[in-house]
Amino acid sequence: MSGGFDLTVIVEGKTMKEVALFVAEKLSTLESVLSTSTHFVLKKYKDKGTIFEKKQKDDREAVVL
Repeated sequence: MSGGFDLTVIVEGKTMKEVALFVAEKLSTLESVLSTSTHFVLKKYKDKGTIFEKKQKDDREAVVL
């Protein structure tokens, strides 16, 4: 890593509140943790090179002249 962070922890939860409670009650209470910064992924378009995009079916009829 480089930049303003020393460590990244990826937490998955069913709700944003569940994640927020985990950070507040479990991570931030550790003596070695000086601060936290939480960012949420709202939608993944790609993960490890795999694109999560459904191809839409083309229902248009062909036009022949």
